[in-house]
Amino acid sequence: MRNLASGLLVAAVTIVIGLFALELFVRAAYSDGSNFDIEMWRYAKDLKQVSEIPGVGHEHRPNTAGTYMGVPVSINSMGLRDNEYTLEKPDGRVRVLMLGDSLTFGWGAPVEGTTSKVLERLLNSNSGTQYEVINTGVGNTNTAMQTAFFVHKGYKFQPDVVVLNYFINDAEETPVKKENWLTSFSYAAVFLAGRLDILERTYFGKEDWQGYYRNLYRSDAPGWEAARKSFAELAAFCREHDMKLLLVHYPELHQLAEYPFQGVTEAVSGLAAAEGVPFLDLLPTVQAEDPASLWVTPTDSHPNSKAAELFAPAIAARLRELYPDLF
Repeated sequence: MRNLASGLLVAAVTIVIGLFALELFVRAAYSDGSNFDIEMWRYAKDLKQVSEIPGVGHEHRPNTAGTYMGVPVSINSMGLRDNEYTLEKPDGRVRVLMLGDSLTFGWGAPVEGTTSKVLERLLNSNSGTQYEVINTGVGNTNTAMQTAFFVHKGYKFQPDVVVLNYFINDAEETPVKKENWLTSFSYAAVFLAGRLDILERTYFGKEDWQGYYRNLYRSDAPGWEAARKSFAELAAFCREHDMKLLLVHYPELHQLAEYPFQGVTEAVSGLAAAEGVPFLDLLPTVQAEDPASLWVTPTDSHPNSKAAELFAPAIAARLRELYPDLF
């Protein structure tokens, strides 16, 4: 019995030492900000909080900052990755408010290389009107969460035009915060969870990324149903408050030449048409490009500054076409 107890003690100590060593190794190996899972986890832990606004889920904590994927990120007093703005729009200015997720936020890109800021520079070049493009993007949000933010808070910025920047995963269900000691403090736990997901998709029959995205758009998928209802709410709110609304669809950047999600694009375009909202598909702006040249890192397909430089002119051209009195 004594030998068994000693053996168990030795095994427990060995496991603890091994886990501690693994934690130290992962922290050292990925201190350069190259691991997407760890960096997105750090971003959520450092800069996000549970929102008090119904339906929003999570939001940025005001006046916070950090470095993620090697890129400095600063959150202003309003919880936005942007300049400081007054809620009241100054006289003579035209405001565009960008709703969206991590693509709009500009994950992995410097703030000046986000689509919002590139668009702002384009609109202000050779123009007598001053334009403000306000970036309200928050990582890991969906259309339902973005709509809830806008109808409770975002509209107070008095935008002339609202741009809903839509990505294929915006039909996911709203995430629920789960308290877990390991994934709250351990780099190794986050790293291993990411590796386990890859193994399951590669060898153990878990749905691959293309199948996952397509299944988000089943007629009975709850996230897609919530997205449709929320978009209808957003469109009605903008009509009621005399705000223009544009739905901009961003392509998934892994495969562009023979794009595998045209059915999703058509579903989103149909959503806009049903509400009488103008639609812009950004796939043609990047379809001739090498997909990897548009990624923030070789393993993270979020759009980089090059992609933003291609996206923004198309958005600017569409705004000028739709609303010549403003642009």
